[in-house]
Amino acid sequence: MADRLIVTELDFDTIKSNLKTFLNQQTEFTDYDFEGSGLSVLLDILAYNTHYNAYYLNMVANESFMNTALLRDSVVSHAKTLGYVPHSMKAPIATINFLAQSVNSSVANLTLPAGFSFLSNQIDNKVYNFVVLEDTLVTKANNSYYFENLDIYEGQLITYNFTQNVTTNPKQIFTLQDTNIDTTTIKVRVSPSPASTESAVYNLVSDILDITSDDDVYFLQEGRNGKYEIYFGNDVIGKSIADGSIVRVSYLLTNGTSAIKANNFIATASLSDTLGESLTNFTITPVSAASGGAERESVDDIKFGSAAQFATQNRLITTKDYESYIKKNYPAVDSISVWGGEEETPRAYGKVFVSLKPKEDYYISETEKRRILTEIITPKAIVSVETIIRDPEYLYLLVSNYVQYNKNKTTQNAEGIKNSIRNSIILYNQTFLNKFGATFVLSKLQDNIDGVDLNAILGSETILRLQKRFEPDLTISASYIINFNSTLYRGTLTNRMTSTEFDVFDRTGIRRTVILEEIPQSYTGVSSVQVTNRGAGFITNPTVTITGDGVGATATATIVNGGLDSITITSRGSGYTRAVATLSGGDGGYGASALVILDARYGNLRTIYFDDLSQRQSVNENVGTIDYNSGIVTLNDLRILSVVSTDGLIRLTIQSERGIVTSNKSTIITIDSTDTSSIVTNLVEIEWVII
Repeated sequence: MADRLIVTELDFDTIKSNLKTFLNQQTEFTDYDFEGSGLSVLLDILAYNTHYNAYYLNMVANESFMNTALLRDSVVSHAKTLGYVPHSMKAPIATINFLAQSVNSSVANLTLPAGFSFLSNQIDNKVYNFVVLEDTLVTKANNSYYFENLDIYEGQLITYNFTQNVTTNPKQIFTLQDTNIDTTTIKVRVSPSPASTESAVYNLVSDILDITSDDDVYFLQEGRNGKYEIYFGNDVIGKSIADGSIVRVSYLLTNGTSAIKANNFIATASLSDTLGESLTNFTITPVSAASGGAERESVDDIKFGSAAQFATQNRLITTKDYESYIKKNYPAVDSISVWGGEEETPRAYGKVFVSLKPKEDYYISETEKRRILTEIITPKAIVSVETIIRDPEYLYLLVSNYVQYNKNKTTQNAEGIKNSIRNSIILYNQTFLNKFGATFVLSKLQDNIDGVDLNAILGSETILRLQKRFEPDLTISASYIINFNSTLYRGTLTNRMTSTEFDVFDRTGIRRTVILEEIPQSYTGVSSVQVTNRGAGFITNPTVTITGDGVGATATATIVNGGLDSITITSRGSGYTRAVATLSGGDGGYGASALVILDARYGNLRTIYFDDLSQRQSVNENVGTIDYNSGIVTLNDLRILSVVSTDGLIRLTIQSERGIVTSNKSTIITIDSTDTSSIVTNLVEIEWVII
């Protein structure tokens, strides 16, 4: 008999080796050459069969749990037990104004039918079909029919008819054969028989709590092979359909995100009034470009979304409820931030603020905001709680690198190293930034830069600057508040805040092209008094006197064991640009000294231009202020005529005081890879010669 059986290994070679060991322990096979006999083939078969079954059972165990399942069908099945239906592809939606002119038509009203189609402009050398999903009725005015803010959806409307047969389909489940369906556009009508002209509209169930046995509803689920299925009630929760009923299902087939940003359209369908008069003179004006499209939900997203939705229990109460529910019902969002009004300044109780970053753009259109509020949030939100969607605020990082390298220790040329550093920074941005709640850490970025070529790069220094962009009002004098949400570096003569050039009128009415320039000021008084020498012999606390060009600063001293231990500010005063601290008294104490620290954290802003002799000329010496602590720049009553930049945006750029920058509420930290000034690398060759 065998001394022991080894059953823990699962790979083929080890299983075969264990079988040989087992047989060698039998007296019948003592000194038997397994490799040189036909029994080796039998051992291969046994090892293969054992390995195959072990792998199969391991996969079965994995697919039995949501966290370890790999197959989509398995994950979808687990999600269904949590009441979760993976979202389908979503069709991008564009908004247009559509004008149909007619001189001859005498019909007062005109219906634009569902399915009326438009062709988009080319996107990546391809045009896309957009359709109207609902019949839309307007009244004639001035010999024309005007369809204002008309929503059109990318895709093609498809209709299928199914016949219910209780013998072949007792569970009343109907499989939709297309995989690129936008399930939000599904419409279901049921007729009692093929000959019947009557039909009932069935609506999708979103919450079974209010469903009775007489309600005309249908249910939606994802079946095998990624195909969606609709099914009906059991006369307890929802009404069942009778044998022989005709189920008519229409839906939109879409290309998902491919048509996002389509913004110019032509009508491709004909349009006639109720008297048969043909209308062909169309005018189409874009209102908002196509947006909101999304691809089908991935396996990983299903795992995350199903657990998150189960936690929300189909209601919107906490911020996490808002995040998971909006992501589920609006998959075009890439990142989301939600906070309560109590976190606002000033506080705004009874309000919830939501900021959304779409996958394919910087901002969500006003049309999409209204749709999210009315169709997704409001039906599930608490009554009397107002939801406000706020655009993201982008904080752009400008990275300037000074890199020393040894060219003898690398196969790359200088340009190759620069490209590698740039790619490393872009990868850092994609991995850690460009979303809500992100934190930029300069030391980690520098590690990535140095790691591009550890042998060649000797060291690097990175200067971090922050940039905010805003679009000015060119029609009136306006004030602007630009919040960097970060501590800023106080400018010097050689390192000040810079801005995009823009045009203003000077005091004499002459048009000047100017920039903003900071003038560091000190208004906060004395920040602290640091002990530089404790001295000795103090019996009582000495008197601290602060003198300088400001007024009102006072402080008190504390002694410990005869030496000066600390100085506490009792009044910071104001107007100081320089100050000294004098110590007196103390009953014989001597040798103590202290240093006054001024906190010059405010600065003024002015507009300047350079004349023909390159001399700085001031236009307005007090156009705004800058708070270096809070990162808030305020521009007051500024009349801007035009902006030099091609996109019409003014860019304010200033160095960050710290190497860690955190996002706040609606702030997204990002590096704009399309801006050539965002990543600048200066390489310095150092050639080591060993003598």
